[in-house]
Amino acid sequence: MNHINNIIVNIRYIVYYIEMPHISNKKLDDKYFHKLYSQLVKVFDTAGTSRTDENLLAEFLTDTEKIMLTKRLAILCMLSEGISKPYISDILFVSLSTVDRISLRYESGGYFYLHNLIKKNSRTIWETLGDLISESVSNQVGNRRKMWMNVLEQKHNKKIFNY
Repeated sequence: MNHINNIIVNIRYIVYYIEMPHISNKKLDDKYFHKLYSQLVKVFDTAGTSRTDENLLAEFLTDTEKIMLTKRLAILCMLSEGISKPYISDILFVSLSTVDRISLRYESGGYFYLHNLIKKNSRTIWETLGDLISESVSNQVGNRRKMWMNVLEQKHNKKIFNY
């Protein structure tokens, strides 16, 4: 039993300290945080080309942060197309509470600028999301889901699902 407890403790350590992003309990003064945040925005704003932006993100973000932000963007894209929260949770391997939290903010207009960027880039975003969804859907797709997929393909004027 002691051996099993040690394994559980090790797994929790790996998940909590290695995989999850953490914020220090020591808080910056708000005025300094806002000034530093403003500088961060300027760095991203002046990065220039998309290749430079990609290099900046690769250097600046940890793998966990990249995964977290990528999944958040995918959640927003899927919500904007009316995809159900449980389905989003299943496809992206995120908790339903994460989807609910993002959905609540999305529905209250909390992602206004990001929503506009998603609309501008929806064709390229859905090329990738379509592949992800197609791989996760079995050959026995239900009629309702097939109808939803057809509507989405018509909206984007492109065959994006292979079922």
